[in-house]
Amino acid sequence: MTQNLLGPLITSKTRLKLLMRFFINQNIGGYLQGLAKELDENSNSIRVELNRLEEAGMLKSSVKGRKKMYHVNSSHPLTTDISKIIRKVTGIDALVDRVVERMGKDLQQVWICGQIAKGIDSSTLEVLLVGKAMDMDYVAELISKLESTISKKIEHSIAPVASESQRENCLLVWDSSVSK
Repeated sequence: MTQNLLGPLITSKTRLKLLMRFFINQNIGGYLQGLAKELDENSNSIRVELNRLEEAGMLKSSVKGRKKMYHVNSSHPLTTDISKIIRKVTGIDALVDRVVERMGKDLQQVWICGQIAKGIDSSTLEVLLVGKAMDMDYVAELISKLESTISKKIEHSIAPVASESQRENCLLVWDSSVSK
């Protein structure tokens, strides 16, 4: 889906993958060889695009041992806007808006897990809904309708709390205590 919407605007597929990788979850950094392997891209094309993004000020780097680590430059004026665009085209925003609007106060948190939480585009959106007394049938119906809207398969789970391993491997995208 991301390729379809952003492809005409961002013609470099490698740059698009890097923007996804860094701007969905800004807490995750990366180094050249790891990114090349993770994104299944040639290390030279990754290097070229990392240099361009660093020159533009969107990424910053630091040397750790013999590796140059790249991270999002959170002080760049476009960081928030790029994150919003990426979240919109991946379906994260539509999911959060629809689920939060319809679930009400039973819903406490929405977590994105799997490939998309790592910043890698996927045709499947894995979501963890945290709350108490949620109607499982209603959630399944809501998710089913949303799948056709965002053109992604949505795998969802419901839990009363997010476990420690879920908090480590997923990305919190909505929290009722923050949005009040």
